[in-house]
Amino acid sequence: MISRDLLKRVTILEALNKDELDIVRGFLREVTHTKAQEVFHQGDEGRELYIVGDGWVSIRVHTPDGTDVNVAEVRPGEFFGDMAMFEDAPRSATCVMPDGGTLYELKKDDFFQMMDHHPETAIKIMYRMVQITNDRLSNTGSFLSGLVQWGEGARRRAITDDLTGLYNRRHLDDALERQLSHAAAHKERFALIMMDLDRFHGINDTYGQEFGDTIIAAVAPSVRDSLESKDVPARYGGDEFTIILPSADAAEGFAKAEAIRKSVEAMEIPGPSGPVKVTTSQGVAEFPIHGSSIEALKEAADKALYQAKEAGRNRAAIYEA
Repeated sequence: MISRDLLKRVTILEALNKDELDIVRGFLREVTHTKAQEVFHQGDEGRELYIVGDGWVSIRVHTPDGTDVNVAEVRPGEFFGDMAMFEDAPRSATCVMPDGGTLYELKKDDFFQMMDHHPETAIKIMYRMVQITNDRLSNTGSFLSGLVQWGEGARRRAITDDLTGLYNRRHLDDALERQLSHAAAHKERFALIMMDLDRFHGINDTYGQEFGDTIIAAVAPSVRDSLESKDVPARYGGDEFTIILPSADAAEGFAKAEAIRKSVEAMEIPGPSGPVKVTTSQGVAEFPIHGSSIEALKEAADKALYQAKEAGRNRAAIYEA
């Protein structure tokens, strides 16, 4: 496996920290080439990016008059092969290792997997790649624009829920860890709301799962519109939602929970046999007075949610021991 020290010298990876470098190491495959061996040929399908470990790479273009012209050389720590990989285009040149050597290969599918599971690391690599590629190319407008848009789209897909457009559970878990660490270090408070839809299983049983999904999607705007830009609303799973409210106390959390509750209660969702109304129950807990760890805080908010349900549903409740 490639050493972390060598990876740190790679131009597209120099902005990564130690943990991020270890993530990348897990996706790279070492490939050894003999003297004068081709890495790929002009016109081949391009689905890999390469980093030079040792040796060097000659980039050659076959011209219409039948000659091969050496247009560039790639040295240890540099990368090549990225253009065809991101544009789904055939290789525009032939790459050869005149003296043999070692390459580290990153496949397109593996990079997409990195984007899904480690979006911040992949985004750092991609933007550094764009900067370097910008220096290489004289006309990069459409490529760079497309690459940046692809990167932003992939990042959003990695952290958002497809049905609601809210954050997904994976992002929520990461955000909750960061929020708790920040609040503990700066002696700040924050509130957590846990919410679900009242008698949702009955809606699914009556109208079917597809209409149940319609209900969940319809509730999402009421959640989003009742919050501030700093708040973190997420679909936790099924009809369950969780919301992080930075710097808020339990009373402020209760006020936002009530705003969401009233907005959802006012909705009428067209159903197979007429309008369908839905309500929510919500539990609010505050860090650190209701829980000083993630698990304790989530447990407190969850208990408050059930206190709201036991009190008659369609209401919010602040945790009481």
